[in-house]
Amino acid sequence: MSATTTAPTRPTRAPGRRLPLVLIALRQYRWVALVLALAAVRVCATVLHHYGSWADAIALRDRVGGQEYHFGRYAHDAHQVTGQLVNDGASLAFQPALLAAIVTAVLTAREWESRRVVLALTQSVTPRRWFTVRWAVVAAILAAVTIPPVVLYRISAVHGFRLGLLTYGAERQNAYYTIGPVTVAHVLLGVAAGALAGTLLRRTLPALVAAPVLTWLVAGALVRSRAVLLVDFPLFSKVDGFHLGGVLGLQFYDALPQDSFLMNALKPGDYWGYQIASSVLVLAAAALLAAAALRVLRHRTAPY
Repeated sequence: MSATTTAPTRPTRAPGRRLPLVLIALRQYRWVALVLALAAVRVCATVLHHYGSWADAIALRDRVGGQEYHFGRYAHDAHQVTGQLVNDGASLAFQPALLAAIVTAVLTAREWESRRVVLALTQSVTPRRWFTVRWAVVAAILAAVTIPPVVLYRISAVHGFRLGLLTYGAERQNAYYTIGPVTVAHVLLGVAAGALAGTLLRRTLPALVAAPVLTWLVAGALVRSRAVLLVDFPLFSKVDGFHLGGVLGLQFYDALPQDSFLMNALKPGDYWGYQIASSVLVLAAAALLAAAALRVLRHRTAPY
């Protein structure tokens, strides 16, 4: 009598299995979410407080005239309110993306260091599902706390721009065109970079350093390549030449890499086209990093 062998089969999973994993992740990350929410509230409060400066700027311009308002030196003149708006935007331009990379990298690395992932894998949960759910929850939390301050900042920037209260030049371009949907896309890029760094290195300190560096390098490469011009066609004919200064031709708004020639070429009607094109490119890069993280994860957990 010959023995027959059968290939091992994975245990079946109920369709609702994913929801308990989401609830577990939410419970474990609730303190992280609270801290991030408090930081977002602080930024929102600052933007709302500074929104009142527009009324003072209008009153000053009505009193001294447009020429003096833009080129004189007064409290609440064009230079002061523009600088204030730029400072508010600096906390949103790229800091949320770097924070997202750090948070995701640390949480992912801690999964490996604490051996929690091994315990989870013994409960018939695939590594891919375990980490995908946790990364998705982190991304949702970070996006949720980023959107409100971005919206408030955008309202303030549009208000000042349409009333002609901002200075002319690079500061106005940064204040008006930089913050928007692409800010949230950069956050998701940071999550993907943190997932890759945490999965690849599996140690908190190295992952904490590598994730924001990777996020910055990818963002810088996208800006330097000017790939946005291939997506937003109307901009293609407006930009000519490269800036020879900065770092490899890049300039910076806080930590955000920028192409000053491209930024200075933007007009008010270019905002949404530029933001959407930039967001598409950043999200595509984030998808590639996420795919790489899943590939590394599959290699790390092959026995499971």
